Amino acid sequence: MYHTEFRIFWETEFSEYSQHRIEALKSRIMSEGEAYILNVNAADYVAHLISEASIEPLTLYFDRMEVSSREEMIPAEHFPSMFNVYQGKSYPRSVITYHLPVSGDLELLRCIPNPRVLMTHTVRLETGGIAFEFVDFYADADRIRREAANVVDTLKQQSDNLAKNVGSFNASVQNQAENLFNARKNDLLKRSNVLAALGVPIRKASNVPSTFTVPASRKPITPKPTISRAPGKSPDPTIDETIYKEILQVIHDTGKVFERLPRTYADKDEEALRDHLILQLEPRFDYSTTGETFNKQGKTDILIRHEKSNLFVAECKFWSGAKNHFATIDQVLSYLTWRDSKTAIIYFVNTKEMAAPLKASEDSSSQHACFVKLNEKRESSWFDYTFHLPSDPDVMIRLNILCFHLPRWE
Repeated sequence: MYHTEFRIFWETEFSEYSQHRIEALKSRIMSEGEAYILNVNAADYVAHLISEASIEPLTLYFDRMEVSSREEMIPAEHFPSMFNVYQGKSYPRSVITYHLPVSGDLELLRCIPNPRVLMTHTVRLETGGIAFEFVDFYADADRIRREAANVVDTLKQQSDNLAKNVGSFNASVQNQAENLFNARKNDLLKRSNVLAALGVPIRKASNVPSTFTVPASRKPITPKPTISRAPGKSPDPTIDETIYKEILQVIHDTGKVFERLPRTYADKDEEALRDHLILQLEPRFDYSTTGETFNKQGKTDILIRHEKSNLFVAECKFWSGAKNHFATIDQVLSYLTWRDSKTAIIYFVNTKEMAAPLKASEDSSSQHACFVKLNEKRESSWFDYTFHLPSDPDVMIRLNILCFHLPRWE
């Protein structure tokens, strides 16, 4: 459940958010192998790209809005100046909360539409919608009603303007997806023609599948059992290696978008960046035993759970040195109980340069007491490790560490 407060329709230009979607679309196409691009059914693949890049419109259900109240101790500093209150003391007052159901892409709640209304209000996300509050200083229902009406009027104007922005963007996605796909395919064809013109037989790639299919819009995550070593013990469930790699690839691609749009993401906190990652992961994977595939626990965790235990854990952190890196590894390992659990640590590096933190991460990881081996260094900022559980050296844990450079914007 979300509890983050923010200024609605005021944090990120919609144009920047929509550009993020296009950058992710480009990254997705460029990540596909040559054989796939040249053999996949173009119409089906473009349709898949459109479904991924299109933005689900935001709907605010004003006709279903509800209200609740509670008593709260309000600090004297928050009272209007006309009240005879004493600094440092708090006084009981009713707090009126309006609950507004919302559906669609919740990231749009943070986007600034064009045109915009030069007014915003602080709201918080809650299950199924947003909430905004008023302190009833005057015990005056009419005053609260007028203030709420002003907020609702602003929200209606902003959401209407944003709906037009979303409609225009979605209408343009087809052309952009087709153009990006065709440009990638034509580039690959030109390279093939150059090879053919050399007059030398072209070496064939091995293990190329005979057919190429477009992935489903949401890939099911079905835990499969591993072999249990203890007689009579139930097998431990695990996430399939292919799904694990795809989850990591989505995180990697999204992190690269963060790096390419520093104005949008450099000032976000760990929790906000975590939510952006979930925004990209959630539409791609489906886990049938829970309504929310990628659960959020604490401020920075991303979890997939099965029967109250964790199949996949990712921890999002700003890099803060080798000592804290040890503590983060300890924290991730403490979440796990099953053999072959899959994990990740996602570091946002906000220093001016990246080389020193990367070296510190790589060097210190191998010195951790539970370190087993480095399986692969996927890129200069992506490491695939095996660790063991602190309580059982025989239980091996996959831990990928991905680092993204988000220097502070000045």
